[in-house]
Amino acid sequence: MKKGFSRLTALAMLTALVVVLQTAATFIRFGSFPITLTLIPIVVAGALYGIGSGAFLGTVFGLVVLLMVLTGADGSGQMMLALHPLITSAACVVKGTLCGTAAAAIYRLLARRNEKAAVILAAAVCPLVNTGVLYLVLVLFFDTPWAAVLSAFMSINFLLELAVNIALAPAVLRIITLRRVPV
Repeated sequence: MKKGFSRLTALAMLTALVVVLQTAATFIRFGSFPITLTLIPIVVAGALYGIGSGAFLGTVFGLVVLLMVLTGADGSGQMMLALHPLITSAACVVKGTLCGTAAAAIYRLLARRNEKAAVILAAAVCPLVNTGVLYLVLVLFFDTPWAAVLSAFMSINFLLELAVNIALAPAVLRIITLRRVPV
């Protein structure tokens, strides 16, 4: 019972952290797109509790992004929404779910061989998938001049997100290591 409760509590706290960080990050911009600060809690959830938890927190992240787009807080998302509302809505949620799933899967695949490498690669894959899916959506569905400009700014955001995630990877490793020690 205690193990299930602590997992539920941890996931609830990580979920709250994702909601707060992504809402705040909507107003931090480098170019047109807001920077994503919520990827580390997603990596932590995936590493500690598995692929389902990584996917869950990724979906929460995607839903918060969609909410910011729908309320007008994310201007670049609003431009996409005006052209293709269903594709934009689906992209917001799907990219989040996939980045959480991919990060957790990479961690699970590599953790037994080299946990440090597993954490670093999971932290790197998360922004790669998040930005990669958005870029793919722009290329496939938004053949407009501003899509090229948005893509250029996405590259800057991606590099910042990747750098932050890799810089925080040692902290993620420490959290995972501490979590294994019985209390």
